[in-house]
Amino acid sequence: MSAEEQVKFVLRLPPSLHRKIKRRARTNKTSMNREITSILDQALGQPSGDGLLQELIERMEKKRLI
Repeated sequence: MSAEEQVKFVLRLPPSLHRKIKRRARTNKTSMNREITSILDQALGQPSGDGLLQELIERMEKKRLI
């Protein structure tokens, strides 16, 4: 992602959450910014619980398990 494609965003965090992110970033050997971006990307990329349940039902129906 180039600098032109990025948006600067100010975020206020409770100190305890800041420490958790900082610790996780250090463990993953990355910056806090990259760690937060990764967490958000994963969270927003996950199907909702209802969508996931529906997908599982459809798979089971195709295999005639239900």
